[in-house]
Amino acid sequence: MKISLVGPKWNEMVNSYPSLGLGYLAAVAERAGHEVAIHDFGLRPHTTLAEDAQKIIDDKPDVVAFTSMTTSYHHIEQLVEIVKDTLGVPTIIGGPHATSLPQLTIENPDIDYLIYGEGEEVWLDLLQAIETGDTRYERIFGLWWKDDGRVVENPQRKLIEDLDAMPFPARHLFELDKYPLYAPNGEKMVTVLSSRGCPYNCSFCFKGVVGRTYRQRSPESIVEELRQVQQQYQVRNFYFIDDLFTIDLRRLEKIMDYFIEQKMDIRWRCLARVDRVNPELLKKMYAAGCRQIHYGIESGNTDVLKATAKHISLEQVRRSIEWTAESGIDSKGYFILGLPGDNEDSMEETIEFASSLPLTEAMFSIATPFPGTRLWDELVRRNPETQYNADFTKTYYYNSYTAEIAPFMNVSDVPDERLSGLAIEARRRFDESKRRRMYERSFGKTLGPALWEVSRIKPLRQLGNALVGAGMLGSFRQVRERAGANSWA
Repeated sequence: MKISLVGPKWNEMVNSYPSLGLGYLAAVAERAGHEVAIHDFGLRPHTTLAEDAQKIIDDKPDVVAFTSMTTSYHHIEQLVEIVKDTLGVPTIIGGPHATSLPQLTIENPDIDYLIYGEGEEVWLDLLQAIETGDTRYERIFGLWWKDDGRVVENPQRKLIEDLDAMPFPARHLFELDKYPLYAPNGEKMVTVLSSRGCPYNCSFCFKGVVGRTYRQRSPESIVEELRQVQQQYQVRNFYFIDDLFTIDLRRLEKIMDYFIEQKMDIRWRCLARVDRVNPELLKKMYAAGCRQIHYGIESGNTDVLKATAKHISLEQVRRSIEWTAESGIDSKGYFILGLPGDNEDSMEETIEFASSLPLTEAMFSIATPFPGTRLWDELVRRNPETQYNADFTKTYYYNSYTAEIAPFMNVSDVPDERLSGLAIEARRRFDESKRRRMYERSFGKTLGPALWEVSRIKPLRQLGNALVGAGMLGSFRQVRERAGANSWA
C-alpha cells in the first residue's frame, strides 16, 4: 500500500529535528513492503492549511496516519477533515495526544483508528488488516477503533522488548538538511535513540507512549546505526535523545568502552540526571566523544523541586555540574519557572541557583500542565471543568527570550505577566553570570570581575569588540573562543 505519514505543525515553531517516531513507523512499514512518504509540516510552519492538505492528497495514499502532540493536535483536526473528505481512505492517529486523551481523540468522526502507546507492532498489524480486508480488529492489542460508530478499546499492547530487532529510522524520507540542528562548531547534527522508557515519575513529564519500563539497545546496534548515518550523510555529530541516556551505569560503561574500542570518530551530546553520573564515568564519556550533557534541574527551591518528584537535591546538582565541567564536557541545565508552589521568591532562588552553576547553557521554560502528566491530573482535580481545547496551540513553554510569552494554564502563585517577565529576566541574568565566569577564568579572580564590570559599559564593550575583531587583545579573544566551537573539538 501507499502510506502517508504526517507530522503536524505547532504554531510558528520550526521543528529542530525530525520525529524518530515517524521514522521508525516508516521503517517497519517499508520493511513490510509498503511505499511510504513522510510529511513533517513542522519544518515549514508558515505554509497554509490548503497547501499542507494538498501535499498529502497528491500522494494518492491508501492510508494516512498522523502523530501529534497536544500542542499540535488542532492542526491534525483541520487536516484530517480535508483529507477524509477528499480521499475517503482510512485515517490513523497515534502519539502523545492520542495516548493521553484517547476517547476524546477517537470520537473525531474523521479518525478511524487510534494506536495507543508504543506503536510499531500495532501499526504493522493494522496495516496488514487494512490491506487484506480483515475486519477482526478486536484481535489487535493496543488499538482503538469504531464498530458502526461505537468506540471499541482493545487491551493494551505489551512494550517491545527487543529494540535491536527494530530497523533503523527511515531518515531517507526526511529532508535532513533542512532541520536547524547543529553542533557548536556549525556542523550538522543527527538525533539517535539508544533506549526507551523512563522509570521516574516527574510531575511535568508524560511517559504514556514508551512507558516507564527501561529497555535498551546493544552497543553493537548503536554503533551500526551511527556508522550508517556517518556513511550516508557525512555526519559525525549526534544527539542521543533518550529520556535518560545515563540511567544504567553498567550499560553506559559498556557503550563507552565499545565506542573507544571501535575508534568512533564522533562527537555527541545526551540527556542525563545529576544523580546518575560520577567523575570516572564522565571522563570516560569525554574520551568516547561526549562534549555536552543536558541535565534536568527544574528548580532552585528545595520545596518546589521536591514536589516535582524528581528525587534529586540541589547538592547533587551542584556537584554533578562541577564534575562535568572538570571532565571537559559542557553542560546545559533545564529549569522550569511557574511550577505549583512557585512564587516570586522561589523563582528568584531558581534564577540565582542557575546563575551560580558552571553551566555552559541554561533554558528556562514555563510550566505547562499537559494531559497525561501529574500536573494535569492535579489541575483537573482542583478545577474539574478543565479540559482540552484548541487553545493548547498557544503553549509556548519553550521560551524564545525575544519577547514575553503568555503562560498557558498558569499553576504558580504569580500573575501571568510577572511569570512571563521572570522567564526573560532569568535568561538575561544567567548570561551575565556566564560572561563573568568566563572573564574570571581568562584573567583571574581579581582582574576578571573588574574587566567584566568594564565590559558592561556599552561604549567600552563596542570598542573592545572592534579591537578583538581587528586581531588585537588576544586574551580577550580567548574569552570568546572558550565559549564557542573549541569546546566541541
